[in-house]
Amino acid sequence: MDKNSNNEDRAFKAKNILITGASKGIGRAVSKELSKLGANIILLSKNEALLDSIYDEIIETTNTTPCIIKCDLSGLDEIKTQEIVNIISQDYESLDCIIHNAATIEKMSNIEDFDLKSWEKILKVNLTSSFLLTKSLLPLMKPTKNPRLIFTSSGVAFEGKAYWGAYSVSKGGSKVLSEILSDELEHIENFKVFNFNPMATRTEMRAMAFPAEDPNQLKNVDELIPYYKWMISDLSNKSNKVNISYGDDI
Repeated sequence: MDKNSNNEDRAFKAKNILITGASKGIGRAVSKELSKLGANIILLSKNEALLDSIYDEIIETTNTTPCIIKCDLSGLDEIKTQEIVNIISQDYESLDCIIHNAATIEKMSNIEDFDLKSWEKILKVNLTSSFLLTKSLLPLMKPTKNPRLIFTSSGVAFEGKAYWGAYSVSKGGSKVLSEILSDELEHIENFKVFNFNPMATRTEMRAMAFPAEDPNQLKNVDELIPYYKWMISDLSNKSNKVNISYGDDI
């Protein structure tokens, strides 16, 4: 192992990181990679079978023991959020990072035909859950060194487009929420908030939104890992940017 690898291991070793939507796609890839670097990953997802699968994989391939939290974010409220806080508090004295990655599209539709049930579910999963979890877990984060909040974003957070409906609204809301939090937490040394747009990436959600697209022409989720590492590590301490996109210089 070279010197750079050793430095990287030390940067992530024993960090406590909550990742929502950790059972597949970007969340799964980031969970696996950070576990290899020694981070303690708290895996949150609604899919119990996939949670068990990634838990077993991390146990078998790393020296860390992740924590599993099964939760459907579409039903998250203040009581269930406090239950999550209690679980995390029992196992960890502090929390270094939250990666808000869970998201759903549900449907592509014009606004006129968008049903209220789908609209509310998308907003709850993609936006309201991030608000509830962040609000309730901040006390565990503030005392840590280099605390981080990371929101996984989208191009439609910056420019609304036809048929993206509630998904675009939710991602636009997350963008603004991240900017608000960055401003409010600025007084805490090295507390950074990022809104990261992974751009076109080979995921199930991308396939649902663009069914005619050739997935082989898209980048793999593993190509996003350097950005998540940079955002979490002290390398980003001097950055004043909240909005980061794949392809940006870091």
